[in-house]
Amino acid sequence: MKTNLFHTLFISATLLQGCTDSEKIEINMMSFNIRMGGGASVSRTAQVMASSGADIIGVQESLAGETNTATCIADSLGWYAYARGGSETILSRYAIADTSSVGYGVKIRLDGRHYVWVFNVHLFHYPYQPYQLNGVEYGGAPMLNTAEEAVASAWEARKAQVTEVIADIRSVRDEGWPVFLTGDFNEPSFLDWTDRAAKAGLCKLPVRWPATKAFAEQAGLKDAYRMLYPDEAAHPGHTWTSCPSEHEVPDRIDFILFKGGVKPVKSKIIGEKGSLSDIQFADYPSDHRAVMATFRLTVDR
Repeated sequence: MKTNLFHTLFISATLLQGCTDSEKIEINMMSFNIRMGGGASVSRTAQVMASSGADIIGVQESLAGETNTATCIADSLGWYAYARGGSETILSRYAIADTSSVGYGVKIRLDGRHYVWVFNVHLFHYPYQPYQLNGVEYGGAPMLNTAEEAVASAWEARKAQVTEVIADIRSVRDEGWPVFLTGDFNEPSFLDWTDRAAKAGLCKLPVRWPATKAFAEQAGLKDAYRMLYPDEAAHPGHTWTSCPSEHEVPDRIDFILFKGGVKPVKSKIIGEKGSLSDIQFADYPSDHRAVMATFRLTVDR
């Protein structure tokens, strides 16, 4: 029997159910790297999940040793969970109906007529090209000087994963349901490292980062946060990191991408106390800020 240890922390679900074509269904999607199975505190990690208002959470780094912290939290909340293996887990307050062919995604039943597909990924962390461009030593990786070098290095590191995820997403496209991709990409967005951002001192130079570019061009996915905040200089939306150091390079590397039949209506950064977080928690447990977006379904069946 599941115990609702954090039941009192729930914020009411945003799913509005009815029987007319004019009804509005909204879901809150979150992407959350919980830092090696719960970071500084598993209980505080659970509190962030439960009190954020999220309906579906793509979790990265869900393992603490052999224990999947995310599935344990899901069980305590009375939620559903799907662990692909490694660090990737999807949590949902709605039932999981199916999995994709490669296993990156799950089909989630919102009600008797509506489903969504949710994919979740944790792209390879090394080498980390923003460090290489900024002269920050990390694992002995060579320093980089140009955008072309950065793109080549990033694509070599993550091409195999990105290509596999895109193929998995394409395998469900004929169903026609909305598709979401959450994840820690360990790579910035091609929408962020622009001339405007460089002039504002937010990045070293313009770079057309290949992972987000491939998801946009080959899978048709859109970036929820950047759609709502199109000025990357005014709203950088940094998710890396909530634990800055003297030589850290702040960036946005955690994403919620989407396509088909939904419209983002708001997006928030979740993290530590301070001006960089829209939703703030004392003693925030992870080194990544989470990102959450509210979507409204725009088609009915």
